[in-house]
Amino acid sequence: MGLLGGATIVDIISGSETLAEFRQYTILILVIVASLVIAHFVKKFLSRILYTILPRQISETIIKIVYYSIIFLGFMIAIGTLGIDLTTLVIAGGFAGIIVGLALQPLLSNLFAGIYLLGEKSIVPGDHVLIDDIEGIILEMSVMSTKIKTLDGVLLRIPNNKVFESKLYNYSRFPVRRLEFSVSIAYKEDADKAISIIRRIVDDHPFVMLEPEPEIFVSALGSSGVEIVARVWVPSSEWYAVVRDLTWKIKKALSDSGVEIPFMQVDVWLRTPIEIKRL
Repeated sequence: MGLLGGATIVDIISGSETLAEFRQYTILILVIVASLVIAHFVKKFLSRILYTILPRQISETIIKIVYYSIIFLGFMIAIGTLGIDLTTLVIAGGFAGIIVGLALQPLLSNLFAGIYLLGEKSIVPGDHVLIDDIEGIILEMSVMSTKIKTLDGVLLRIPNNKVFESKLYNYSRFPVRRLEFSVSIAYKEDADKAISIIRRIVDDHPFVMLEPEPEIFVSALGSSGVEIVARVWVPSSEWYAVVRDLTWKIKKALSDSGVEIPFMQVDVWLRTPIEIKRL
């Protein structure tokens, strides 16, 4: 085997392979570094934009997803530069992704529901809410769950998916709230007198608003009495105090005025007379 400048053909071929491998690994490192740099600048760019238009938790979640997606894509491209066939890896990754997706479906469902709730801002910490049959005050919201302090002082954590799918009543969204009281009086009583008494109690209450004007009227003729409804508007922050106060004051005023509040009565008629014998 001849010599070329002191080196054999085998040495030249070996040197060429080494140089090719060096170039491949150099490109691998450059692609990985480039993906890290790009991911870093994209993260900073998104931070400047998203933090100004979205809640912090949603912004952080989106930024992390984009950041790690860029790094993963760069890693896959870098492996491809080595001449490795990624078909098998992609197929395996696809199956793994399906399995992981099914396993994490509840978590992902809560995640996207939390992002929607935080972005929509239909509820915020401090709101008085009713979610299905759960009533309380919102303490904290995250992308995965919502923490509520119930009216009896219990801390409750509700998955965001349940909050998203449930009927949601927010009693704190508007500054005023309408309350409705129903009072029953005996048929023999004067309905105008009872309405006048209720109106006086309502008008004297400091938290009952003049506008919208309170409504007091006969709503139904019940089986045991005449039903009178009083509808008033009060500040949302004082609703509970007004409910307690007005309920008691209306009852006491009607009783003091001699207006009878009836109770359920049932007359029983027997077809066959009953004979009572003294022993």
